[in-house]
Amino acid sequence: MNSVMDDNKILTLASNERIVLKPHMRLIFEIRNLKFATPATVSRAGILYISDSDGYQWKAYVKSWIAAQQKYDAERKRDLQGLFDKYLEESLRHIRKTFKYLVPVVEITLVVCICKLLESMLVGEIKGLEYIFVFACVWCLGSGFAEKDGHDYRKEFSAWWKDKWKTVRFGNKGTVFDYYVDVEKNSLEEWSKLNT
Repeated sequence: MNSVMDDNKILTLASNERIVLKPHMRLIFEIRNLKFATPATVSRAGILYISDSDGYQWKAYVKSWIAAQQKYDAERKRDLQGLFDKYLEESLRHIRKTFKYLVPVVEITLVVCICKLLESMLVGEIKGLEYIFVFACVWCLGSGFAEKDGHDYRKEFSAWWKDKWKTVRFGNKGTVFDYYVDVEKNSLEEWSKLNT
């Protein structure tokens, strides 16, 4: 693979057959990860590889996202960083070990979803920041679960969340997905009561 990306542009197959890459031809990389790629292949392809095994990607994204929020004052930014530190690392670690998404999702995607949902919900003066943050985490981390391999991962995630995080308490009835944040009352309310 490295030889076809060099100036000579010749692909040598395992059978020793050589294929010349013509000037009008292009090479497209479609990769899932670069765990087994050599540094030479990565650099020649012009790929920037940042390992996400220790959460570097999402932690850097969160810091950058919080810093870029001009509508938030320094206190709200501090509070947001504290909530990310409190909830996210342990939740992502547990999800990675215990649950399976219906469609595989990388951690950075989950964190970007949380940030986008927070952006849309944190408008104006908000009292219950932690309620909104928990709501965003529950939906962005847990909504991709379903029944798979004989497990109802959505219910298992709900039970784990209720047991693990007790600061913002969900009701005993139903799952964590049966509740929304009432920003006026600064509490969690059942979706079913919204129409009444």
